[in-house]
Order: sequence, then C-alpha cells, then structure tokens
Amino acid sequence: MTDISPAPAAVPQPLWDAVRGLDLPKQHLRDLTSFPEEAGEILLDAVDALRERDVGAARTLAEALREHAPQPGHRQFATNQLAAMLRAEGRTEESDALLEELMRPGLERGVALLLAEDLAGQGAYDKALHCYNVVCRGILAEPPETVAELNRLGLMPLLGRARMRELLGMTPDAHDLATRSTDAYLPPLENLADLQGGGPNGSAPQRAFPGEIPARTGPGERSTPPPPGRNEPCSCGSGRKSKKCCGSPLAR
Repeated sequence: MTDISPAPAAVPQPLWDAVRGLDLPKQHLRDLTSFPEEAGEILLDAVDALRERDVGAARTLAEALREHAPQPGHRQFATNQLAAMLRAEGRTEESDALLEELMRPGLERGVALLLAEDLAGQGAYDKALHCYNVVCRGILAEPPETVAELNRLGLMPLLGRARMRELLGMTPDAHDLATRSTDAYLPPLENLADLQGGGPNGSAPQRAFPGEIPARTGPGERSTPPPPGRNEPCSCGSGRKSKKCCGSPLAR
C-alpha cells in the first residue's frame, strides 16, 4: 500500500484514495514526493509500469484516473491505457466502447497520435484517418504549400493521413500531394541532427509539429515558435510532458 500523505494539491482526493490502496513502484513514489505538480503525469506512467507486474492494479489506477483526472488530457490518456488492457484481455466490446468515447469531439492530439497507428494496425482505416485529421488539424487549415515548412518529424502524421486516405480509396487532396512531394526530399529521421534544422537549399527553419500555426508577423513573414522541450508541457494541451505525448517515440 502506498504511504504518502497528504495528497498532492494537484490530485483530487478520490484519486488519491485509490492510489493509496495500490503498491506503486518506488520510483513513482519518489517522483510524487519530489514533483507533486506533475502527479497526473507520474500516475499515468505508473499505470504502464504496473501493467508489467500487476494488471489488476494497473487497471484500477487507470479507472481512477479516468474518473478523477487532474486534467482533461489525463482522462483521455488513461482511457486509452484502459482500452488497451481490456483488448489484451479479450474484452473487445468494452475496449471498443472506450475507443468510441475517445473518438468524440475534443480528442487531444497526443492521444490521437497514439490511437492512429493502433487503429491502422487493426484495419480500422476510417477511425485512424479521423485521428490523423485531429493531429494535422492546424496544418490542414493552412495552404498546402506550408507543408514544405515541416521537417521529417512533423511530416509523419501527414504521411499517415495520406496513407489512410489511399487505403480507403480516396482521391489525394492538395495536402496529400504536398506531403508526398515534401517526403521525397527530406532526409530520414535518423539523419536529422537538429529537428528544427532548415529546409531544402538553406530555406527557413522547418516546423516540427503540424498542429502549430505560427503567427504571421507581416506580409510573407512567419514567426515559428520552437517545439517544447522534452520536460515541458506538450503543445497539444494534453497536460503531459512533451516527451510523453506528441514528442514521444510512441507518438511518431
């Protein structure tokens, strides 16, 4: 049983009551003590850690996070974790019901990134496309030529979107065509020393995240904010650190 009291200010008491009934990994207990303002993030990580040794406890914690999430984004991540556990147990109807809940308006970009590849792997191309559209919403609202400003990391969700549209037999739209064209000249991700490096032929720095719409500072000018650091809050607004959300290898 977890023995830390009182509850961190950022954690609702009902959630803390559930946490105290579980045997959390020691590292997460230390993190809760040292970084109470990141309790939601830490508890989401604890769900993944618990799955390796006590699926029942992991499910209990995920359910508690769903019901009493410190931030709305935490609820969505916990819902995704719970759906994955239920599917692994063969409880597909319950898992599918949770996924349908996530597909409603308000889906966070970080969760959408995690869902997209899973759904594509299951052959649910229409739902995967929906998730990719959520991730790419910002860049899709801009002219197709702005796709050329993205680097390899930023282009990957658009490539996923184009792939789903192709599998669904849809005619490529202007953003699909721009995505394929940009993909042809960008170096592989592993060769990018700096994800904020310049575009082809020394052009302006490229954007790493397709959801960010830089502010225009004048005719033909564009101010491009850098993506958040790995330990900073993710730009998608989920409440998780960038390294655990849109900046996570799992979300690429």
